[in-house]
Amino acid sequence: MRVVLLCLFFALPFFDAAFAPCAHAGRDDDGQAAIEITPTADDEPAPTREELSKGAVVGRRRFSPRTGRQAAAKYMAPKRPDEKGTESTESDNSSSGSSNRSPAASGPSDHYLALHLGWFANDNAYKFGAPDNQTNVGRWNFGLTYRMGEWVNSMDLLVRFDVTRLALAEGEVTKFSIMPIITFPDASSRFPLYFGVGLGLGVFGNQIPGESTLALDYSLIAGARFFNLWGQTGLFVEGGIKNHLHLLSDGQFNGTFISSGLVFTF
Repeated sequence: MRVVLLCLFFALPFFDAAFAPCAHAGRDDDGQAAIEITPTADDEPAPTREELSKGAVVGRRRFSPRTGRQAAAKYMAPKRPDEKGTESTESDNSSSGSSNRSPAASGPSDHYLALHLGWFANDNAYKFGAPDNQTNVGRWNFGLTYRMGEWVNSMDLLVRFDVTRLALAEGEVTKFSIMPIITFPDASSRFPLYFGVGLGLGVFGNQIPGESTLALDYSLIAGARFFNLWGQTGLFVEGGIKNHLHLLSDGQFNGTFISSGLVFTF
C-alpha cells in the first residue's frame, strides 16, 4: 500500500503538467476569456459556430481556437474613424430617407390667389331706381379671390373682394363686395371642377338717390381650375349667379355671370 501511495505522489506533477493547458485554455492572464477560431490552412474557410458546436471537420483538418490577450485585443479593438464615418453616413441617409417618405402637404400649395374679370350674361334689377324692372344693367365685374384654408379632404375656405359696375336708367353705380366662399372639392384633390356658395356684404361707392348704400350679397358658383400651367401660374374659368338685396330699401339685383382669370399658387 505504501508503494502505491509513493507512486501516485511522484506521478501527480506529471498529470498536472499534462492537463494544465486544457484547464486554462481560452482565459487570459487577467482572467478574461477570448477565443478566435482560425483554420489551420489559409485556403479553407472558418466554420460557423453551429458547425463547431456539432464538431465539424473541414478538409480533414480540425479548427483550433486561438486564445489569449491578442485575440481579446483584436475583438475589443475600437473601430477606425473612417468606419465610424461610414456608419454615421448610412444612418443619416436612412433617417433622411424616412423623413422624405413623410406625407406631403396639400396638392397645388397651401394657398392660392386668383385675379379674374367677368361680365354678365343675363341680369335684371327690381325696384332699383325707376322704372321698377330693368334688364341688362350689369356691365363688368373685377375681383380677387384668396384661399385662406381648407377642411382636409373636403372643402376650401375662400375670401373674395370684387367690384361690380351697373348701368341703371338713373345713372351708373359701383358696388364693392367682400364675400367668404366655401368651395368643394378642396384644391388639394387636384380635381379640376369645383362648386361653391358665398354670402357677404356689399357697399355702394356711388348710389342713385333714395336707394340703400348697403347690400346683402349671395352667390352660387361653378368652375374649372388648372394649376401650374406656367410655373406657379394657372388658369381658371367660373360662372354662376351673383345677386344682392338692399338692406335699407326694397331694391335687388339678380345676375348670371361668366368670368376667367389667372390663379397663382404659393
